[in-house]
Amino acid sequence: MAVALPSAAAARPTARGLRPRAQVAVIGGQSAVPGTFPWMAYILDFRGDEVGQCSGTVIAPNLVLTAAHCAENLQSGVVNEASGYRVTTGNLDWAAPQADVQVSSVSRVIVCSCFDRQTMVGDVALLELSTPTTAPAVTLAPSPPGGTAAVLAGWGKTYSSQQAPVEQLQWAQTLVQRPQWCEREASLFSAPSDVCAIYPPAHLTGACEGDSGGPLLVADPAAPGGMAQIGVTSHGSLGCATTRPSVFTRVEAISDWVSGWTQALASSPPASASLPSSIVAAPVLPGVASGRSLSLRGGTISFVLACDSEGGACNGEAEVSITLRERLVALRAGRRTTVSARTLKLVLANVAFGLAPGGSITSRSLLSAQSRELLSRLGRGRFEVLVAGSGVVPRVATLALSGHIGAGARGRA
Repeated sequence: MAVALPSAAAARPTARGLRPRAQVAVIGGQSAVPGTFPWMAYILDFRGDEVGQCSGTVIAPNLVLTAAHCAENLQSGVVNEASGYRVTTGNLDWAAPQADVQVSSVSRVIVCSCFDRQTMVGDVALLELSTPTTAPAVTLAPSPPGGTAAVLAGWGKTYSSQQAPVEQLQWAQTLVQRPQWCEREASLFSAPSDVCAIYPPAHLTGACEGDSGGPLLVADPAAPGGMAQIGVTSHGSLGCATTRPSVFTRVEAISDWVSGWTQALASSPPASASLPSSIVAAPVLPGVASGRSLSLRGGTISFVLACDSEGGACNGEAEVSITLRERLVALRAGRRTTVSARTLKLVLANVAFGLAPGGSITSRSLLSAQSRELLSRLGRGRFEVLVAGSGVVPRVATLALSGHIGAGARGRA
């Protein structure tokens, strides 16, 4: 399934039957033509000798929606100074002549207090423009079911090692995935707060650096630009690998917060001191638990799960497993021959959890007879163990087996 992009006059880039090519693109897409994506915003942030680059969307004449990690320091949590920003709207080429673009400074940076820097839950922020733009506001919409065709857009890199900035907006096809699949395949994913997308079977499209804050879109003929925004680009995999999904903050999870600020700032002067940052209640988004330690002793597997204190409560189901590759070898005519081979997933522990922010639990599970037998057969060595599941950041731990399960083994997730 594909999304056909509306455009101006005869310039109509239809995406039906599109097979993305590795050329000028977001990653694997193509340049947008005039008349499309009218609500896009190009964001530059000057911080001393450094310049940050992100994408965003216009949601009101004086407000641009982008990612929280484009608006604050991920290490310290300090919000970036509004004076460093320059936002370009009204043209898909931010380097176009000055007469053909609208450039505004920023008077206020509003990072959602729902943002958790550790898990990237709630990765959204608003930039209040000092000079209102005439660009139309994008339509915000709830997330569709998995399998829905979608489009991502931004001014990000077209390949991971690219140095020169991209001047023309890029867009690419993708496909919304089911939350259950995203929990298995995407890092730092929270089903109630996020949506993920990938474009199978070729896996040639995806988001990259500079696309952060840009939109994930689905077709909506009644909306400006013919599309509605369902997600805000948050993060992907190392090296912008398109074989792994891109993750977006789910718009419906933060739509009330966005609407509240749109109304609060509709009639107020820019950067009004009378508007505290808490005037609009931020959504309380669920947190994501992470594994902190793992040990195996006396036939019992123990692991610690912690809920980061910056986010909301953590709920889900954690699983500890090892993937084994088993071969059956026979001696035939004096030669060793592989008769069969199979891959086994050995589940060592499974536990449902509910944790308050900042809380943690230690789970202890007695290994099954099958697990003890298989681990004993493995003998000595180091083995990778996966701690994952619903509401859990996937982490890999290394267990060092001594050859006797009762002797104990330890690892760290």
